[in-house]
Amino acid sequence: MNPLKMYCTFRKILMLGVILLITSNSRAQFIGYRIDEPEKKSVFNFQFINNLIIVPIVLNDSVEMQFILDTGVRTTLLTEGNDNHLDVSYNRPVKISGLGTSGDIQAYVASNVKLQLPGITGKGQTLIVLGEDYLNLQSHIGQEVHGILGYDFFSHFVVRIDYISKKITVYESNSFILPSDKFTRFPISIAGGRPFLQAEIIQMDGAKTHGSFLIDTGASHSLLLEPSTEKGIFLPSKTLPTIVGWGLSGPIPGRLGRIKLFTLGKFSFKNTLASFGDCMQPASQSLPDRIGSIGGELLSRFTVIFDYKSEQMFLKKNYHYKRGFEHNKSGIDLVADGESFKTFKVAHVMENSPASTAGIMEGDIIVAINGKGAAQLDLEEIHGIFRSDISQPVQLIILRGRKYQSFSLRLKKMI
Repeated sequence: MNPLKMYCTFRKILMLGVILLITSNSRAQFIGYRIDEPEKKSVFNFQFINNLIIVPIVLNDSVEMQFILDTGVRTTLLTEGNDNHLDVSYNRPVKISGLGTSGDIQAYVASNVKLQLPGITGKGQTLIVLGEDYLNLQSHIGQEVHGILGYDFFSHFVVRIDYISKKITVYESNSFILPSDKFTRFPISIAGGRPFLQAEIIQMDGAKTHGSFLIDTGASHSLLLEPSTEKGIFLPSKTLPTIVGWGLSGPIPGRLGRIKLFTLGKFSFKNTLASFGDCMQPASQSLPDRIGSIGGELLSRFTVIFDYKSEQMFLKKNYHYKRGFEHNKSGIDLVADGESFKTFKVAHVMENSPASTAGIMEGDIIVAINGKGAAQLDLEEIHGIFRSDISQPVQLIILRGRKYQSFSLRLKKMI
């Protein structure tokens, strides 16, 4: 499982109410974003964790916070608004309901909010603020995350994402000049505040399907496809159980498999990992020919430039382009808790996996890996170990209840 697919279903729920919220609040003053730098561009670093882009934001001149930069979301989201230091005023409470929930979600509309990224200021912004942290992003990323930034930011600028240098360059739309002829242009469509482009898949049986894909920087997968007889998308013969999203009442199950070929213009990827499940936006927020989404695992093989105003995107492949698509070879899904997110708890063990064979159980706490204390690692480093091709068994020390136990885990490619 890619742990950060976990909020895609929540975004689906949220979008059922966001358009209504923004429309009903249209009388609020809107000033917009500007680049503060005289050269009309801003360059800043980002963190890339679990195939997600995390950027620093200062909200209402308060402390620096960390937001996921997410093309799959329209309205800026604050995951929890109980911090008194933020000085956020709520216009009114709202209830949001939808799929995957056990009831209504308590949220608030906050207007006239000031957001600052390095060299960029946004004034008069509208936020959706959750009544509590339903998403629990932090335990899945292994560090604090406070919100999600999407269309409200991308629609004002041309945004270049360099996944190798981990730098974002933001340009004023009217001053942008394509920096290299090595980039390939793609027309995109903006529907419901999200970018879509045309691509083609060839399934393992040779069947070709062409359609629209959401470009989703806020999803950690490579591809997500929705099985559909009408659109000719079927599960491969070999799949593994996975989780394609999380609702308030728990995980949304799906399957993980591979397709023979994914083609995006002149770019193509063989034997691509794909998740299969229902994690799509409502039809009113999507395109009728949509067949899936492209996530960070695939996008990170390029330098990407988004130009929403001109409805175009540019891609230039980087040195990760030919990297294979690998999956967790242990069968262990972890969450990070405790001080500094250094307590690594087993959240799920896949059936018939190396972990289940070795006797690892849900709720176990990993204390050491290959003789190194787990507290000396972070969640991303542990994920890297579980995806690696090492031939020697991974040695784990586990805390189960009050007892320490040793396990030898031989990683295996399962898909």
